[in-house]
Amino acid sequence: MKHAGLVQVLVVLALVVTGSAAFAEEPFAVGAQLGAPFVLTEGETGLVVPDGLQVTLRSASDDSGCLAPDDCSVAVFMGTILVRLGEKKELSTVYASLKQDDTASLDFAGYEIRFGQVRRLDKGDIQATFTVTKAEEAEEEEEEED
Repeated sequence: MKHAGLVQVLVVLALVVTGSAAFAEEPFAVGAQLGAPFVLTEGETGLVVPDGLQVTLRSASDDSGCLAPDDCSVAVFMGTILVRLGEKKELSTVYASLKQDDTASLDFAGYEIRFGQVRRLDKGDIQATFTVTKAEEAEEEEEEED
């Protein structure tokens, strides 16, 4: 009988450790609103509420960013963006040359993901500004259903 108590303690301890490890692997998500700009650096994920769409700036080339620290008239972006909604996910490789105030966009699961204002931070990280909106077709379908 002494072993039964020890087994229960070990099972509980294993569950706690497994739960902690799973929690530790969860990426930090930047909160974002539909239609509002949000900023991500390489490796960060934006979580668009209440829809639950996730946008991750997975990677950016060393060549991404402004022409020069004092000249952002043209910015180049070469990298990958992961978008996920529920079980749907898509990894896109993006090559974009953006003039000031330009954006590039991706369509995914009825959403338009726009990004621009690519720049390199002092410590070398790449930063980009994203905005997520419902795609026009999806908005029209919703209006027809109402």
